[in-house]
Amino acid sequence: MKIYISFFLGFLLLTDFSGCGYNHQAALPENIKTIYVNTVLNKIPVDKISTYHPGLEMSITNALVKRFRQDGNLQVVEHKNADAILETDLILFEQEGLRFTSLESVEEYRLVMTVNFRLKDAKSGKIFMEEVNFSGDAEYFVSEVRSIGREEAANRASERLARNMVDRVVEDW
Repeated sequence: MKIYISFFLGFLLLTDFSGCGYNHQAALPENIKTIYVNTVLNKIPVDKISTYHPGLEMSITNALVKRFRQDGNLQVVEHKNADAILETDLILFEQEGLRFTSLESVEEYRLVMTVNFRLKDAKSGKIFMEEVNFSGDAEYFVSEVRSIGREEAANRASERLARNMVDRVVEDW
């Protein structure tokens, strides 16, 4: 019986100290507790704007604010009260055919939105983090009401992009 208890205690100690390799810590300096999310700017080149979705900048901005609030690591505040400022430039919004019928008509599309973003210290302007060509995407099937499917996909892509950006800002893997 002693052997089993010793084995069990040894096993508990081993698993307790070994950990699982996952670490959930904020990657930002400790003095950064609040963030201001600037409205996303449309910087899509004119020759690439054919698939643009009106209101996309606000959709991404709102998704970012919502995601920061859900995450809880940084409190979203007004510009004057912020420790950090997130600036985001929308540089690409593409729609590509993903699945086709036997007659080469598109059945399913993928929307991809790509941004560049910077996280800056609100007081000094020092850049903590800068990412280029950061993207979010979503797929949708072509239906009779194609604009509804595309709009829902744009919202899902905005939410996915926001989730990825917030994770990148606050997580230290």
